[in-house]
Amino acid sequence: MTAAALAMAGCGGKKTSGGTKENPVTLKMNVTTSEASVWQVAARGFKKEVEEKTGGRYKIQIYSNEQLSSGDQTKGIEMLYNGATDCDLHSTIIHTNVVPRLSVINMPWILPEGYKSADEYFFKKDAPGFAFVKKEIEAKGPHVLAMGEAGFRQITNNVKPITKTSDLSGMKIRIPAIAILVDVFRTFNADPTQMPYSECFTALQQGAIDGQENPYDTIRAAKIEEVQKYMTVWDYVYDPLVLSVSDRTWKRLSEEDRKIFTEAAQHACAEEIKASRSLDSQIVKEFKDKGLTINELTPEMRKEMKAAMKPVYDKYKDKFGVDAFKTFGYTF
Repeated sequence: MTAAALAMAGCGGKKTSGGTKENPVTLKMNVTTSEASVWQVAARGFKKEVEEKTGGRYKIQIYSNEQLSSGDQTKGIEMLYNGATDCDLHSTIIHTNVVPRLSVINMPWILPEGYKSADEYFFKKDAPGFAFVKKEIEAKGPHVLAMGEAGFRQITNNVKPITKTSDLSGMKIRIPAIAILVDVFRTFNADPTQMPYSECFTALQQGAIDGQENPYDTIRAAKIEEVQKYMTVWDYVYDPLVLSVSDRTWKRLSEEDRKIFTEAAQHACAEEIKASRSLDSQIVKEFKDKGLTINELTPEMRKEMKAAMKPVYDKYKDKFGVDAFKTFGYTF
């Protein structure tokens, strides 16, 4: 740790202006995905603007692939909340391990009109979804600077194309370690298997699991298409990202630096969203060229799938609160 950082550590939470160009404060930034992921557009953009706008008083060290948590996403997000990392880029899905109410975002097909719904609830001015995420996370400590996106989660497998709920019956599907997705896939009569994403490629390669679900770019970054036969485009869950800083770090920033960090995050996430959406069709083409068989659910198929989710919605009505569902336009 630099002398400036040591001085910060001993200031008891007092706001400072950071280090100096000659002796900067280095902040650790944790990112789930690999350096090949579009997430890095946000991470690198944030790093670049913060370092430039602070005149080099701050340096941000990006740790990709959950390096700081040995590949464990749950541990990685816990490190943000306990202040072990300074800056962070994680999906809201992983935040739900600490902030359960955020799981309402992961209710299947709660955003019925794709990216149009995502923009309405997360990215337009005074977006209710952004306000909801910010309030819920900041109540537990970290400060939310901006939001990006990993896109809509699609499903891949080595058994057969998925066109209806019964096609998932018996399939062993890797999912993130959150309860709601366990319930979703059990409702489909599948076998949901929780494991770190870093282990997913090998598990698929060895046949320990049949499939997994993730956004296009996350699938590509881990080269999952190399060990899968089928992908179904079903847009069942939207996967927003949160760029945040720990409460410990936020409290030590001056007001001027808080503004720099916030604006840098907003600019970086806006660029990441553009890059992410422009990649969707390109990635689908790449997957097809590599031999992946891809099918897309029709509106009627999605309606049948969503109808099967009613027991899941009913189960979480009281757990998340009706107000959480209303934030995203859903009423019981």
